[in-house]
Amino acid sequence: MTEAPPLWDSEPTLNSSPQPSPEPPPKRRPRYRDRYHSVSTDVLEWLEQNEPANFAELMDLRKSLYARRTKGKYRIRLAGLTSVGEQKMLLTGPASEVLILSDKARHFLLRTLCRLRRARRWRPIRY
Repeated sequence: MTEAPPLWDSEPTLNSSPQPSPEPPPKRRPRYRDRYHSVSTDVLEWLEQNEPANFAELMDLRKSLYARRTKGKYRIRLAGLTSVGEQKMLLTGPASEVLILSDKARHFLLRTLCRLRRARRWRPIRY
């Protein structure tokens, strides 16, 4: 019988470990902002950029959030319903816009505005 040619260049040994194959990087989970077409949902960041300059602007923002309608510099556009049935709204200020996804987020912004009024020592809100 004739001898067959070797299948590999060198015969593998039992002590050698196989070369690790390069693994693809794990897929990045989409961030919260990416799910809503790059519209920010961070209320505090939005408030830093669109902070009311005086008491009248503060009242315009509060009235627009309560009535869910445009008032003064702050424009509100209703954006449908979330998966649990809460109303989404897009709040646009002088500098940027924010997507408010729930009533909790809207109330958080209203409470933050109340704290801002007290910190600036503006007069009390009278209706």
